Amino acid sequence: MAKFGLALSGGGFRATLFHLGVVRFLRDAGLLGEITDIASVSGGSVLAAHLALNWDRYNGDDEAFAGVAGEIVNFVRFDVRNHIVRRLPLLALPRFLSKLTPWRTRGAAANAVFERYYTTQLYGDRCLYELPESPRLHILATNVSNGGLSVFNRDGLYIQQRPDSGATEFEFVAGKLASIPKVVAASSAFPGFFPPVEITAADLGIREGQFPTQWFTDGGVYDNLGLRGFSWLKQQKVEFDRILVGDAGKPFQVLTHAGLGLIAQSVRASDILSDRVWQLERENFFGAGSEFVFIAMTDIVDLQEDPTALHPVVQTEVQSIRTDLDRFSPSEINALVMHGYEVARKVYRSHVPAGAASIRDLPPWVPLPAGETPRQAAENTSSPPAPTTVLARRLRRSSNRRVFSTLLDPRDWPSYVYVALALLLFVYAPYQVYQLHRRAQAQALVIDSITRGDPDLHMIFGLLKADPIAHWIDDTIVERPAPTAVDTSTVEVLTRSRILDFRSVGLPGIFAGPRGSLYIRERLTVKLSEEERAKRRLTLRYPNLPREVHFRRSSLPFPRTIALVSAPSKADGPPRPLYEVAYDLGSTSPAEPVTIELEAMIPATALGLTRSETRGSHGFETDLKTDLASVWVLFPTAHPYRSYQLVRYPVDGSAPPETMHSRFTIDHPYGRLIGWSMVNPQPDTIYECRWLLRP
Repeated sequence: MAKFGLALSGGGFRATLFHLGVVRFLRDAGLLGEITDIASVSGGSVLAAHLALNWDRYNGDDEAFAGVAGEIVNFVRFDVRNHIVRRLPLLALPRFLSKLTPWRTRGAAANAVFERYYTTQLYGDRCLYELPESPRLHILATNVSNGGLSVFNRDGLYIQQRPDSGATEFEFVAGKLASIPKVVAASSAFPGFFPPVEITAADLGIREGQFPTQWFTDGGVYDNLGLRGFSWLKQQKVEFDRILVGDAGKPFQVLTHAGLGLIAQSVRASDILSDRVWQLERENFFGAGSEFVFIAMTDIVDLQEDPTALHPVVQTEVQSIRTDLDRFSPSEINALVMHGYEVARKVYRSHVPAGAASIRDLPPWVPLPAGETPRQAAENTSSPPAPTTVLARRLRRSSNRRVFSTLLDPRDWPSYVYVALALLLFVYAPYQVYQLHRRAQAQALVIDSITRGDPDLHMIFGLLKADPIAHWIDDTIVERPAPTAVDTSTVEVLTRSRILDFRSVGLPGIFAGPRGSLYIRERLTVKLSEEERAKRRLTLRYPNLPREVHFRRSSLPFPRTIALVSAPSKADGPPRPLYEVAYDLGSTSPAEPVTIELEAMIPATALGLTRSETRGSHGFETDLKTDLASVWVLFPTAHPYRSYQLVRYPVDGSAPPETMHSRFTIDHPYGRLIGWSMVNPQPDTIYECRWLLRP
């Protein structure tokens, strides 16, 4: 009795479908039952494991074969690659947590998800020992740990070793409990998309210490034809009359341009290397003996030899269908299976001419009769192109790898998660940003309206937008031996606002003293009496400024004079510096109130600051009748205030401080701004704000 071997090459689902057509022909020709050993790689292993586990059904009648082959076809149409891609981002968190904790989530890897799909849709939770004794299945994988070939069969695992002698030896591991889905996942773990499959002693069903954890990847990395599996069998004295080699290798593509990027160059180099290895393998085994019979996808079946075959232009396009694990269309499935069937028949006729007549009239098997074939394409086409042309053009598009066009699927629930996230990111978020922008514009208009109506806020916003002491030009200060006699009872101040800006003041450090300057800006709206209108002159006094103060040159339309009284004194208290600012109002309208602004700068070195400064205060006093006074204090970001208190007390200290009740207060949530106002502040009274800085 003849003894046949069957090698099923890699090539993704394209190889799976091509090999399905080969298997169907072998069954129709009565040869499938004579297969004693099957060696498979990658996409070939997907079919081979299912073939071995369902051997009787594949060898049964047409109905049984159609049912079992339908499981393979449904899996190919399941779009397993994109099902995995859609779940990987959702598994990112478990994978990240597994790196931070002793908890290990092997099930969150891409190949683990792939293994689950193999379990639920093709093989079930079956182990190697459950494989049949005949035919014996040998699943090939590449051992990433030692770079050699590994063979999984019902006995366990055989790992190629590299001894110093140079001879090829295999180490046997009795891992009969290894699950078939995990083994097939290792054999078909295409590098780049699937990480290597980790296999431990527990996975093989042996004790710890008998097998160190190793990693396995696509068997096509080492041998994409599965021929090395039969070389290993020959070493064990297993002989065959014929070894049928299903070769679903893709024809090498010649590029017409050299514009390749860095990644494309690496992929191209890998393609050249793989093609060269494939050529050497075929040359090696063609010359090894007549027992190897190649059933190659690149073969073209002449219509004169087989009128039922696909048209040669369609066969050419079938050869270039992508090697992928995504969803294949009915046209692609039918074309690949039919091509595998007719190429196997061609090879059979060339090797068994005596039996050619018995199979001459058998049409190629079609796994999806409802799918499109060249004849059905003719019925669906009313345009001039022939049905063969329509199908060939459709299959030509199949050579392109489909990534984004098939990334989402309404039949897979993660797609709705990503659609919701996309709507959130690209619709809801921009809409909220737009609404926020509109609200910000509306708030800006409100704030602008408020600041235009409130001069104090207008000044504060102006300080926040620009450096208040930029382009500073000092005004001239003269000295006088005694203060000028001023009758303050004839002047009424309608509003008086003072802003103290500490933002540029820095406390002294270990190697440097205090830095920056305190900026003071004051604004008064003054109503003159009839007597003062006749004099056209207004004098303001500032008793608490240090001698180091600088005044900015005035931009007012009327002149002023700044004088420092050299020896100021008070009978009831210690001497204090006194500045007098006199304004000549001759050019103003006597009937309207006059607005006066004053800008001063005090260096931080004159403020008496210490490195451990945690307290501060500012006192406001006036000798003019004032209707409304406001004080604002801006603090630096590095030293905001923690709390503050408003008090008042007599200038001479004759009474203790008491809490001041202001017209309004503003307390900034981050400790950057204090504001308060007083209605009709009294002369000879100090209104003071005391604050405590944050450490």
